[in-house]
Amino acid sequence: MKKTSALITGMALCAIPFCQAQDAAEHKPLTFLLTGASFAVPENGWFEIGCDDMGANAINKAVSGEAIYHTARRMDAGTFYDAAQLDTIDVFVIGHVHNQNVANEQWLKESWEDYTSIASTTDYSVAYDYVIKRYIADCKALKDNPESKYYGTADGKPVKIMFCTHWHDSRTTYNPAIRKLAQKWGFPLIKFDDNIGFSRLDVAAGEDQPSRAYAHDTETINGVKYGWHPLRGDNSFIQRRMAQIFVEEAASYLGLSVPFDYTLSPCSPLVMKGETARMLVNFRGGHYPFEVKDWASDGIKACPYFLEVSNVQADTEFSVPGIIDAKGSEAASGASKASVLLADMAVPSSYDSFVHQAEQSKGHADAQTLDLKNGDGWSRRIYLTFPLDGIPDDAERIGIRLYYESVVPGKLNNENRPLNGIEELRLEGNTSTYTANLTWDNHHSHKFEYVGSTPLSQDMLNSYVGWDVTDFVKSKAAEGAKQVSFRVSTPYKWRALSRFTASESTSAPEHAPMMLIAEKRGGTSSVGSLDASASLRADGTTLYNPCGTKVVLYNALGAVAMVSSASEIDLSLLVPGVYVAASGAETLKILVRGR
Repeated sequence: MKKTSALITGMALCAIPFCQAQDAAEHKPLTFLLTGASFAVPENGWFEIGCDDMGANAINKAVSGEAIYHTARRMDAGTFYDAAQLDTIDVFVIGHVHNQNVANEQWLKESWEDYTSIASTTDYSVAYDYVIKRYIADCKALKDNPESKYYGTADGKPVKIMFCTHWHDSRTTYNPAIRKLAQKWGFPLIKFDDNIGFSRLDVAAGEDQPSRAYAHDTETINGVKYGWHPLRGDNSFIQRRMAQIFVEEAASYLGLSVPFDYTLSPCSPLVMKGETARMLVNFRGGHYPFEVKDWASDGIKACPYFLEVSNVQADTEFSVPGIIDAKGSEAASGASKASVLLADMAVPSSYDSFVHQAEQSKGHADAQTLDLKNGDGWSRRIYLTFPLDGIPDDAERIGIRLYYESVVPGKLNNENRPLNGIEELRLEGNTSTYTANLTWDNHHSHKFEYVGSTPLSQDMLNSYVGWDVTDFVKSKAAEGAKQVSFRVSTPYKWRALSRFTASESTSAPEHAPMMLIAEKRGGTSSVGSLDASASLRADGTTLYNPCGTKVVLYNALGAVAMVSSASEIDLSLLVPGVYVAASGAETLKILVRGR
């Protein structure tokens, strides 16, 4: 098999769990609980990424706009957690980082029970003290709870608390105070400010503070303008850097070993001849920035980047020579190579549409885009159908793909806080038939089975995203199915509206949904040896096929209208209309006119 090798040209980052932080007694993943405000809400990403990297469960109870005294009030009311949930929590992370003195001992009490007005307090030091003492007391009380796994123990549940600094060193009141508090209690401190990679002290006169480059808004402290809310999303460098700092401190605290590795996954498992093949590199663990062996770079910070090979003429193998993090550790990976195959056949969809939650009784089979979103009452899901006629039983690889043409980023609570996350595109399949009458009201009528998932980032705009559907298609074909249908959905996470090109598109019909097939590989790729002069060409009612290769003609519904290997194919036998001729990696749209 003729292959093209690809040296690394970039990286892509996704959060994927790969090691298990475990409760040694029960061999269950550990659970981290986070409280905080706007820097800690799930839309940021650092806490969830870090927990994923440790193989731990994440419970995020941060609320934008709140303060530590809101957590204290919920604890006082008994609504922050119940005994059953407390039983599952292994580490309590406190991420309230307002620029207040949280170490003032003037109004502190001996016991949490001595705080009689906690329901109305706005004192940050008092609230911190109450939250800490109340959590310790609640953990100890589990020894007397017959429903708790700590029932009958001497001291109840072991208390593990972690504090956080602000994400950089601008908050000159809070950061020193939380250090005093950490020293007082003996709990570890997640030092974002010391390890984030820049400092307010590094700025020359007249220069902008470096934190502004990583934030989407600003705040002024002591007359200096700093970055306020960091750029959000699990593909944001700053969130991933914070996740690494969190993981390192948690691993040290808990005695965990968190390895550094990566995986490779194609953006689309097959491409057409002359297109660009792209591969995602998914990092897990390690410390930014990354470097690649034998490749000069300024350090990899942004995500996602791509491994790319343009103008593909044959199956393409991607190879990563090795990745080193900022501390000199080399990533261990069993997946340092992966391939994108060149398609021998291309089958257009016979049906594509989407359903819209806000337009419950309306069909969208004639829309020029396929819309995908989840959440806020505006969810949308995509439906696709492909015929199975002419697909080889021994195909090497079968994939379907969509062209990502535009996106409307999500916002947090309708505020201008963009969310740049990594969507999970979930693919499910069946053999049902769909029509223009498919709507949100009736789209649940058919059962689907899970086929696979693929990541989608806004950095993948203007390119193809695809799924390997080989096993699913072969199994349905073996059962006698004449077509397969797919549903694309995404979990409620980033709330972005993503749009993909539909087969009805008038602006870019060449980007319509497609099923690509690579025939069984033996020796040299059947496509890689084709001469450029062997292209299909239509002239009047004749389709010229210089190489005599198999040509499949599909009608506008995606059904096979003709299969021929003749060097000159007579089109006059076809019903007038639009057809797609597919041979090898070539496709040619043809208009057959009536006599």
